[in-house]
Amino acid sequence: MLSHQKLQLSFIRSYWQQTDTSWRYPSYRRPYNWLIHTLSGRGTVQMENNSIELLPNTLAVLPLNQLCHYRCQEPMKFGACAFTLELATGLDVFELYEPPLKPLNFLDIQPINNIIKAGNNDSEYFSAIASMYQLLSPIINESIPIGPINSDYDKIEKVLNHIEKNLSIDISIPQLAVIHGSSIAHFSRWFNRVMNISPKKYINQKRMELACKKLLLSGDNIETIAYQCGFEDALYFSKSFKKIIGLNPSSYRKTKIFDLPDKKNLS
Repeated sequence: MLSHQKLQLSFIRSYWQQTDTSWRYPSYRRPYNWLIHTLSGRGTVQMENNSIELLPNTLAVLPLNQLCHYRCQEPMKFGACAFTLELATGLDVFELYEPPLKPLNFLDIQPINNIIKAGNNDSEYFSAIASMYQLLSPIINESIPIGPINSDYDKIEKVLNHIEKNLSIDISIPQLAVIHGSSIAHFSRWFNRVMNISPKKYINQKRMELACKKLLLSGDNIETIAYQCGFEDALYFSKSFKKIIGLNPSSYRKTKIFDLPDKKNLS
């Protein structure tokens, strides 16, 4: 399915890191994926329903929007890259595919090194893009499609595109039903079956994901972000954000000190 889609790869941050058994990150929902190439040592990342080991000479992808608890059993050295790989609909590839829970053997450190060292030089940038796809290729090969969305993607693409392009304004379910060409009741049942979530909850979820990105990656104030995400009332936005994400917007913005203290943006 991906071979027919236009993909947008964005690097958020990349770095080398050495850790000991005191390694801890707070658990919060990050609106980007992590690719980790472990060179030595051993660790574990506990996600909401699964865990993945970080072992020497292996690759692992931690998908976006999950609560992750990091632990180090033996001092580690690894290269890490935060990234998104999005379709035109705004869905990330790792919302469509579940990456393998077993880390994949990978000996060549040059690809992750190309990503980490890349700066504003055009040659380095293209080398980083090529290296990222080189690292993701075995991951995608071992990934499992999530639900019926992969088989029904062509049918739902127009609906998701409309939602993605209009998150800052009101989006009605009748409007989406017209785009789909069916009754409101039929559309709602169909969307829920394909996406495993109601249309209204999906729209709110995408607005919160957009808000997370803007809180971490932009300097816009919270009132502006609320408006950009389809909320006219900043207070209501803050209450909705805390209910879904677990932190209020101000507290969530402060979490970037853990992942993005010296953000290196290659996108």
